[in-house]
Amino acid sequence: MTAEEALQTYYKQREISQPEIALALEVSQTSVHNWLSGKNKIPVDFYDRIANLCNIDLIEILPGGWRILLDHKNSNSC
Repeated sequence: MTAEEALQTYYKQREISQPEIALALEVSQTSVHNWLSGKNKIPVDFYDRIANLCNIDLIEILPGGWRILLDHKNSNSC
């Protein structure tokens, strides 16, 4: 799942307004609108906030290559 998909699902399921999401993520309403409409990609800087807002693990919305890297690091830890 992408960050955009997670945010879109949260938006639809919770029936929360875009201004409320913007306030929770500390961004402009325009940013949220552009993310939800697909006009702009969500900057990676906001992935942690989105994961927390949507109550999901950050790794669920990270791009595939990042997940592989994190899984590899975790499997090599002591």
